[in-house]
This record gives sequence, C-alpha cells and structure tokens, in this order.
Amino acid sequence: MNAFILDGTTNSRINLGLRITQPPILPMSERLVDSIEVDGREGTLTVLKGWSDIIFTLKVVTSSPTHWRIILPQIKTSKHITFSNDKSVHFKIKHIVASGLTQLLSNLWESELTFVCAPFRYLNNVAILNRTSSGVVTNSGGVYSLPRIKVFGTGTRTLTINGKPIVLNLLQDYLILDSDLKECYYGDIAQNNYMTGDFPIFNIGNNQVTLGTGITKIEIEPRWRYL
Repeated sequence: MNAFILDGTTNSRINLGLRITQPPILPMSERLVDSIEVDGREGTLTVLKGWSDIIFTLKVVTSSPTHWRIILPQIKTSKHITFSNDKSVHFKIKHIVASGLTQLLSNLWESELTFVCAPFRYLNNVAILNRTSSGVVTNSGGVYSLPRIKVFGTGTRTLTINGKPIVLNLLQDYLILDSDLKECYYGDIAQNNYMTGDFPIFNIGNNQVTLGTGITKIEIEPRWRYL
C-alpha cells in the first residue's frame, strides 16, 4: 500500500504529496450486541443492536507544516477512501482526526490520521440496474444492501420487493426511495408522506422485484457491500 484515494479522484501520493509510513490495519465489520443474563435461561439472551463503525489509523509524512495546512481541509472534508492495494472497494468516511505534526527531518514531518468510517466496505464501479419489468435482482455482496431506487410512473402504484409492498403516490413522473437515508423524495423535496411501507433492502442472493401496474421503469443503485 503506497497511497490512499479520496472520493475516487485524489491520490494521496500524487495529488497531496503524502507518503504512508505506517499502513493501517483494516478491521472487519462487527455486530453490536448486548448479552443479558436471564434467570432460568441456559446462557445469555443476545440482543442485536446494529453494527460498529470501522476505525483505522495510518501515519503519513509531508514536506512542511505549510503544505500540511493547505491539504488538511481537503482530507477532512472527504466522503470516501480507497486504498491503492485494493481499489475494488471504498469506505464511507464519517469523521477524521489528525494529530499534531512531529518533525523527523528538516523537510519531513509526520502525522497520524484516524478515520472513523461507516460499517462495511462498499463495492466500487457498480452499474445502475434498469428494470422495465418484474424479475430477480441478485445481491452479489457479503451483507444485505440499502439501495436507492428511482421509481417512474404516475398515480398510486405498488412496488413489491421480496413480498413486501411499497405503495407510492406518484404525483410527478418519479419518486426516489433511499433506504440508507430512510427518505422518499422528488428532486430535493422530501415526499415521505407519499410512501406507505418499509424502505426496501436486498438480502444476499436473489431478491424478487415486482413492478405493479403503472410503474414504467425503476433505476436501482444497489450499493453492494461486504464485511
């Protein structure tokens, strides 16, 4: 690993002039669980609460404090990070903490960057899935996904995924369902009151998608991901 890439375009070595001196250890996504002791029960009661953030730290060196001050805002406002030794996936950045600089040589200064990322590794370069009829969508990732689905049509229509109906009141020509944000919207306008049902997920493997009468097309950003 000789570089990291921010937001798919900014190479830490080429564009920012940074060199990684200590690569990070990249942990796997882990379940958050509560173990509750219950009288008379064999073993504890396990309550699944969600997934933990992925946190990792790397050390980098830069040429001067002035250069560091210039590039640090760009680093800290980035949304995604990919590493040069595995460009197939990215992490979604939630927060970045930068340590102070330590001078190693006259023109060499070192800092630690700690990245707090959302759970899971997200597959890069995933094509949008266009569907004009009912069928199967196959989740090729390693965990369930929270897709973004753009539904085209007019009137009150039903999109059904894995047997769960989502009723949409399509006043315009489309509505967008974002299962990650838990938002239904048209353009930039929230439209959650025009949706009835749960936001869809795609389980690992095959998922049945049924376009109800009057839905002319759907566009799926599948957001495949891994532990």
